[in-house]
Amino acid sequence: MKPLRVLSFLLVTAVGASLVGCNKQTTADATQPLKQSFQTAEPEVKQVIETVTTSLKAANYVEATRALEPIVNGRPLTDSQKQAIGVALQQINQAVAANPTLDTKEMYELREKLFQAVHRGPRF
Repeated sequence: MKPLRVLSFLLVTAVGASLVGCNKQTTADATQPLKQSFQTAEPEVKQVIETVTTSLKAANYVEATRALEPIVNGRPLTDSQKQAIGVALQQINQAVAANPTLDTKEMYELREKLFQAVHRGPRF
């Protein structure tokens, strides 16, 4: 029975290693969802969303988060806008996880505001 246990252990280890090797982390891209969900917004808001998407594409996550924060606070958001902001927050969080120097107090507070807007609604 001992050889069977060893063989089973090796098989489980090999399958586990192959699954880990196939696990590719996908990064979120919030640019399209943001543009689509805010396409009927006021021109000023659409301009801010354009700034946010440009900043996200340029990997300027601090600027993107700063620009997005006033949009989410103090205004009602549709479900699609909340979802798009959630994707943006996911993209920003992935960037912070990959680059811990982005994890400043300001970024923490801005991300918290985005999270609040997505999950609890705007704070007035």
